[in-house]
Amino acid sequence: MRISQEIRILDLLARRDAEFLMVSECEEKIRQILGGADFPFPAPPVNLPSASRKGKQFLPSGLTPPAASKKSDRRTIAPATQEDSIYEIPELNTESENAYRIVFQDKGETKVSYLQNSTQIKKMLSLQCDSFQIACIETVLFRKLDDFTVIRRVL
Repeated sequence: MRISQEIRILDLLARRDAEFLMVSECEEKIRQILGGADFPFPAPPVNLPSASRKGKQFLPSGLTPPAASKKSDRRTIAPATQEDSIYEIPELNTESENAYRIVFQDKGETKVSYLQNSTQIKKMLSLQCDSFQIACIETVLFRKLDDFTVIRRVL
């Protein structure tokens, strides 16, 4: 897979995360209208590909599967350790932060992406090359694409 395809996938995952965040906020507002009661309505009638994991494990180019999962049991993946990355990406503080904002250069063009998973960011950091460079990573309180508050700079 080419790096441009990986970047497009990461952008789509960020868009998906933003949409799930919006759904979560809508459900929380409904719960507040109901006086804090549990959300009594059925889940959305959508079958997501991520809900049923079938087929082989996808790994971006340049990454290899953990040694423990190569032959023995493909369903178990060794947890990432601090040694796996030279960058320390802190977890989001759920009280004040709900996303990571990544500013990067893709073939000379500045782009911005929002993610909620620190593992995705570590994978992006491993993708850096001449045509793709991360300029900065920040934690933010994200409301809309043009409406966010930077909480702290990570990189």
